[in-house]
Amino acid sequence: MPLMEQKSQSRNDVSSLTNGWHPAYLLEITDEPTPETWQMFAKSPRMYRWTFAVWEGPPQMHLPPERQSAPSSQAFSPKGRQPASKAYLWTTELLGRQLLAGEAIDLDPMLPLPCRVKVTRNEQYANIVDLEQWRDAPALTPDLKALLRDTLMRDSLGINEAPQAPSRPAVPAPLQSYAAPKATTPPSPGKPRW
Repeated sequence: MPLMEQKSQSRNDVSSLTNGWHPAYLLEITDEPTPETWQMFAKSPRMYRWTFAVWEGPPQMHLPPERQSAPSSQAFSPKGRQPASKAYLWTTELLGRQLLAGEAIDLDPMLPLPCRVKVTRNEQYANIVDLEQWRDAPALTPDLKALLRDTLMRDSLGINEAPQAPSRPAVPAPLQSYAAPKATTPPSPGKPRW
């Protein structure tokens, strides 16, 4: 009999995260086709994939984080007759404010953005089910930025090995203000501009 093996097609690392809230950084939001078998496909044939670097807790932030992601539809609407869309809720939570009517926002120039994500376990994987602002996140030091860049660049379709930890640990410090820089040419997919 030939050797048969089912290979995972997950975009997320196999997780050791526990259920609950965890420190994270939003690394990237990509535009992807929604799988036709998903219920979301009928209303949103394209989706956003939110990619995060996630740690169990702040004491582990000197170690490589897990790369995790969560999908959302491309609907972007506040609460009205229908509940607010996930993309709208997460964006306003990251910004710490409601958007003005007709306001357009591009989170890409602000990335990476600190946040806290709520995880529920699904066998060996973590599902990110909610997001909130992380007000006391550590400052984005060069070492932490390199760790986040390595996490984003890691090939999650088969290689789930974490990169080496930075030479010195990222020390928590007060959150620095994140102001959006002027728009520039978008980076190539999978390559952060930061």
